[in-house]
Amino acid sequence: MINLNIRTPFIKNLIFLPVIISIFCSKQNLTQLGPDDEFERAMEFYNQKKYDQAIKLFERIIFYYATTEFVDDAQFYLADSYLKKKDYAQAITEFEYLIKNFPNTPFLERSYLLRAQAYFLKSPGYEKDQTETKEAISLLDEFLTRFPNSIYSDTAKALILKARDRLAKKEVENGKLYLKMKEYDSAILYFKYVIDNYPETSSAEESKFLLAQTYEKARRMQEAYDLYKDLVDSPKWKHIAEEKIKRLKIENP
Repeated sequence: MINLNIRTPFIKNLIFLPVIISIFCSKQNLTQLGPDDEFERAMEFYNQKKYDQAIKLFERIIFYYATTEFVDDAQFYLADSYLKKKDYAQAITEFEYLIKNFPNTPFLERSYLLRAQAYFLKSPGYEKDQTETKEAISLLDEFLTRFPNSIYSDTAKALILKARDRLAKKEVENGKLYLKMKEYDSAILYFKYVIDNYPETSSAEESKFLLAQTYEKARRMQEAYDLYKDLVDSPKWKHIAEEKIKRLKIENP
């Protein structure tokens, strides 16, 4: 008589064997995906804005397929994924790696631009240290010099204007502080600095108005009058400048 208790474990193993084989084969198939398939999967995650998943796959491609045609593509989209998930420090690192190690990549131009953008976005508000804003401007100037005919030139110039306006606002706030403290000579220096060094920014006209106010408080009426007169041509400051001129004429006939 056959002892069924002895054969039962063996029979159970036979039952689960196809499942084990299936799992093993699935894992083999996953690891045997080619770089083109891996990249396609990574881009699917990227386009779905699933950046954490995309990052893992782009890193895998860079590590396992470093000699394939997909490596610089993966490096670019890895950097851009970090940029889009607002990890600006890591984005800068990845763009710099691409620029340094893949000088012939078709992504070089965009990498220069996006690296500068990452510096700008990483920089805090104008009331804090602006070292990174200055670095962004420097890198954008480098971009325009290196790629003078780039289709992204207007984008770079617009970003430079934003960055310069941020720097100008910091100087304006310093001037306002001195104006509030009635230290008019110091306030005048700051407002003049903005007018002379950031003439294209929105802060320049504000500085002109604040400088006129400072002159007025310092009893330098003719200089205040001349600045208010200049501001009459500004759509933003026209009305208030005209009111100031009328008052000055009444008080100083």
